[in-house]
Amino acid sequence: MDVIGRAAELAALRRVIDRDPGVEPNLVLHGDPGVGKTVLLRAGIEYAIERGVRVLGGSGYESEAQLAFAGLHQLFAPVLEYFDRVEPYHREVLRRVLGFEAGPVPDRLAISVASLAVLAAVAEDGPVLVAVEDAHWVDHPTREVMMFMLLRLRPYDLRAIFARRPLLSSERVTPNIHMYEVRPLADADAIDLLARSHPDLPVRARDQVLHYAAGNPLALVELPGVLGTDAATGLEMLPPGASTRTKLESTFAGRVRELDTDVRRTLLLTALDGDRLENRAHPTSLAPSLLAELERVGLVTHDSTPSGLRFRHPLVRSAIIASAAPDELRAANAELAELYRDTPERRVWHLAEAAVEADEAVAAEIERTALAASLRGGSGLAVPALRRAAALSPDPADAAGRLHRGAELAGESGQLHLAQKLLDEARALLDDPAHGVVTRARIALLRDGDLSGARRLLEHTPVADRVLHLWLTIATYTQDPDEWDRLGKALAAVENPDESTLLLYDVLSGAPVADAPRRLRVAFDLLPATASPGRIVDLCRLATWLDLLHEHRTPLRELIDRESGGGAVTHVAACHWFAAHDHFLAGDWDAAESSAEAGLDLCVRHDLELIAHDLRCTLGWLAASRGDVDSAREYSSTVERWAEPRGSALHLALSARNTAAAALAEGDYETAYVSLSAIADHASYAPWLLFDLVESAVRTRRSAAAAAYVEAAELARLADRSPRVRLHVFAAKALSTADDDMAVGLFRAALALPLVEQWPFDHARIRLALGETHRRNHRPGEARPELRRAADLFRRTGATTWQRRAEQELRATGLAINTEPTTDTLTAQQLEVANLAATGLTNKEIAERLFLSPRTVSAHLYRVFPKLGITSRSALRDALASL
Repeated sequence: MDVIGRAAELAALRRVIDRDPGVEPNLVLHGDPGVGKTVLLRAGIEYAIERGVRVLGGSGYESEAQLAFAGLHQLFAPVLEYFDRVEPYHREVLRRVLGFEAGPVPDRLAISVASLAVLAAVAEDGPVLVAVEDAHWVDHPTREVMMFMLLRLRPYDLRAIFARRPLLSSERVTPNIHMYEVRPLADADAIDLLARSHPDLPVRARDQVLHYAAGNPLALVELPGVLGTDAATGLEMLPPGASTRTKLESTFAGRVRELDTDVRRTLLLTALDGDRLENRAHPTSLAPSLLAELERVGLVTHDSTPSGLRFRHPLVRSAIIASAAPDELRAANAELAELYRDTPERRVWHLAEAAVEADEAVAAEIERTALAASLRGGSGLAVPALRRAAALSPDPADAAGRLHRGAELAGESGQLHLAQKLLDEARALLDDPAHGVVTRARIALLRDGDLSGARRLLEHTPVADRVLHLWLTIATYTQDPDEWDRLGKALAAVENPDESTLLLYDVLSGAPVADAPRRLRVAFDLLPATASPGRIVDLCRLATWLDLLHEHRTPLRELIDRESGGGAVTHVAACHWFAAHDHFLAGDWDAAESSAEAGLDLCVRHDLELIAHDLRCTLGWLAASRGDVDSAREYSSTVERWAEPRGSALHLALSARNTAAAALAEGDYETAYVSLSAIADHASYAPWLLFDLVESAVRTRRSAAAAAYVEAAELARLADRSPRVRLHVFAAKALSTADDDMAVGLFRAALALPLVEQWPFDHARIRLALGETHRRNHRPGEARPELRRAADLFRRTGATTWQRRAEQELRATGLAINTEPTTDTLTAQQLEVANLAATGLTNKEIAERLFLSPRTVSAHLYRVFPKLGITSRSALRDALASL
């Protein structure tokens, strides 16, 4: 293929296809319509085929953008026989996803791993290129799977080239995905292309084309064909600043208008359907002779799609639709709606476009399909459908109700501004202050953290489960005893309240509830397959509060996988918070940080300020526990500035906990005690602070206060709240006991409790306290195994400062500790970060290379320095060289 003016682009493609050393095996072409992305993609495919590379992939279609895994079906349709070469589990996952077997859709990670396994199996028989055109129209679940695979091509004989629309300034580019912008041709190349494609063009017309085309290759080829024809009239009437896209669409539209009515109708069906021309499953009814004529005038072209045909350019499709009369569009959509009677997701959109006036039957069908999609991770996709259903509703009350439901789903999917707009539209139809109040309050809460404003909105709303759930959330953050009292009275007045509402109140209000774990397990067991994301989040919140999330990780992970992207983003962000908390307790602090960072990224992109500060509290807790005091204090300062004027006592309590944790890591027990004692009496979070509070009191010689806190905990039966709180109560009682022998017995009783191994950091601190007690009583032989075990647990979790403290205690027992730094003391990721930092790369540059956040890189380096026996970045190179 002779491609003019694209030497650099072709070279980049060939480097990827040839897998040149040092070149990422992926390339994403992006640029304006008609700039040549498709030509370059096909040139790359030709080059690959010439070299014996097998080509898989396909194209994205606007009509399939909302059909989950439609793109994955295209990718694997030619290689289904390779499913038998992968593990049975992977085969079953993909067969269920592609609709070949019945069963629930697996989580996104399982689908991604299985997809990569199949591609790897194909690549065992020879090199493979994945080529995808119009990648921006590939459905979101498939895009996520493809992104997973794009970052993992290197170990296999795989490479990938994609073409997509221009990259938007708001889009984030994943590191190690090679984005290549295809720009207009240089003037000399534009002149050359025009001369070759239209050698007899008069000078005046040539100058016109060069002016109109502005270096766009498709415009250079197509515009001369309309100059001097009727189609040129539309071109001349365009405003001077019209985009090249507009000019090209006008060109193609002019050709379409010259066709016979029946041909235009068939083309319109094809354009609206999005896959008749390219897929044998819905073949076009155009005769071969007519297809040849359409190819001659530049509307269709032969290529490697299953039918061998496709529109010459995506703008041909949009031009066909734009040039159709309203009646023609409605008739075509009605015909397609009938065709897709067994495919509701497609049918409703065609039904909606076919409707000329309000139609309750159509509106109700759209609403049913939209709500069903919202339960399958499509909350965001359901919103425009509900808005359309509202527009087709004859009754204003029905329309307002559908707009309210759309606003709820828009809020769930993180589209808070759209949610507010839908509420305003509903208010214009039905001026009833009671409608939409809960959604308005939820927006105020999530977007601004406006606790008092959200509460005021609920004051005059009839009490129902939705109201109570939001009120419970507000009370949890305000920690106002009077609010809890009012809420309890309101709940008592409700006839037959939902069991989950009762359980939420019982647990979050801070009252000890002995049977709460049993009730929670029953609630999870009874959770229907169609449970809403909000219901699952409520139960996960309770499991987190009761330290039982480790028992219910599956529904948490499934919700994150299902709802990420176009689903219930606000609930996904909350689940990242729960997951980060769970990972922290389990001692997997890197995973905790990744979860918190993923959630925080969602919150920043969707203006979810409330949950963003929840996640900042978790990141501050991580930093404090690692001994990264500066980061912990920075997070606390940020949270406190935001929470103080809003009266969020929970955020302030979590911030105080983080300040205390940082102080404890440094051995600053006075600061720790002051921070914790300030929240010990009124924060419902206090039960989880008992161990820290008692230790700081004992270390600052406040023995009476320590004993009083333990006594109060026993009177309140805190040990019944959760297994982890029980562990803390036993350890706190041991710390506060003056009799060392009794303390040792209590420590051992704490360590003998079930599940203690599940919380490595808590476990290590109790081992450390027991070892310190033995050493203080001159029992080095008994102290050493406890201290050695504590140091090992601290090392595994990444609690570097605590590890050093345990090692110092070991030295005090007379045991020599090897402090010579070795690479064995670093995790693989820490070593990679250290090596990159030693070359002079900044944290941001390292983060881009390793797919981490700059904060994560900073945290890794903080843990690396003490392990290598250095205190600054400048010493890294020498320290690593000496290993």
